[in-house]
Amino acid sequence: MNTIPKTAPGPALDRWTPAGLAAVALCFVINMADGIDVTILSYIAPRLQADWAIGPELMGRLFSAGLLGMAIGGMFVAPLADRFGRRPIILTALVAMTLGSLACAAASSLAELFAMRVLVGTGIGTVLAAMAALAAESAPTAHRDLAVGIVQAGYPFAAIFSGLIVAALLPSHGWRTMLLGAGLVTLVLLPAAWFILPRHAPAPDRARGGHRLAHLFAPGYRGRTLALWGAVFFGLMVLYFIVSWIPKLAIEAGMSETDGIYAGAIYNFGAFAGTSLMSVLTTRVRLRVLVPTMLVGAAGTLLVFGAFAMPVALTLVVALAIGVLLQGGYNGVWPIAAAAYPATIRATAVGWAIGIGRAGAIIGPLMGGYLLAAKVSLFTLFACFCGPLLACALCAALVRREPCD
Repeated sequence: MNTIPKTAPGPALDRWTPAGLAAVALCFVINMADGIDVTILSYIAPRLQADWAIGPELMGRLFSAGLLGMAIGGMFVAPLADRFGRRPIILTALVAMTLGSLACAAASSLAELFAMRVLVGTGIGTVLAAMAALAAESAPTAHRDLAVGIVQAGYPFAAIFSGLIVAALLPSHGWRTMLLGAGLVTLVLLPAAWFILPRHAPAPDRARGGHRLAHLFAPGYRGRTLALWGAVFFGLMVLYFIVSWIPKLAIEAGMSETDGIYAGAIYNFGAFAGTSLMSVLTTRVRLRVLVPTMLVGAAGTLLVFGAFAMPVALTLVVALAIGVLLQGGYNGVWPIAAAAYPATIRATAVGWAIGIGRAGAIIGPLMGGYLLAAKVSLFTLFACFCGPLLACALCAALVRREPCD
């Protein structure tokens, strides 16, 4: 029988501290950099496909490169944050993201770009898990769900502005400049992270530190672990299909390239609004009710987007609604995850959920690429992703939460 160590990295908080606020704010900004690094590829995809004569199948593989890296980072690097502390692991991840992003701008072949996107993804997968743990531990106990949810809002918040900037600059500056800019953003964050990240580390359990993965399947945790993995797998399958392909899908619906990028930006504005709304509602509505409700609503908006030919303005409104419900609902999974495990295995739990989920995230864009290449109707395309979305809602409702620290 596995005994899970309950040692926390610090005493439970009953109020916000300046250091805690700074740590959560930093996590929000780092998640903004993640949003830029991930979504930039979807914004430049049509231009990159044209310049390098890349078909939908190969583009789908390129989208999946970063997701493969996220799985590596989440499963094999992020768990080290439970042994050595959040600070060194987050700093290492930021260095990997910076080097990978800058190298992407200089890539001369698809193979080079693929390899560097894997490196960027490894950093992102690592930092996502470590930040969820750090945000939960930096906030007062009563506001943990709010803190973890607000951190998730950094991703779509940055994606809004990166989409608007790419729409304005891509025609005149090209896709390499866009990738260079993404790398410079991460580079600027390194000194800020060095000074703000707390220097304390979780007290490691030397005797059991090597078996933290086994703790996820200890009695009382096995069911929530499998349900969490299912929620992240199915959720990311749909989410990354939408994030990766929405500019292209908007073009398929009759928009211009620039309007397609704006559709992506509008979606991300909805994602930011939905994640913020979800975070605030955690103080009033149980997440096991709120998250499935939003995800079921998202399935309905996907069907509307695919079923009806709409003018540009209405198409953008529906894209906004998809962002609010889909990403707002899915991002509620991370506060659920952070509250489901004790601090000593929290980064391991979230990291492995990220890693397992990235299998779904890889399948989603690939599946979308193959369906687009097969020239199926938009309604059929979106209907194919409603099943996984409903499965995500069910799994999220089944994750058991309890005070662990």
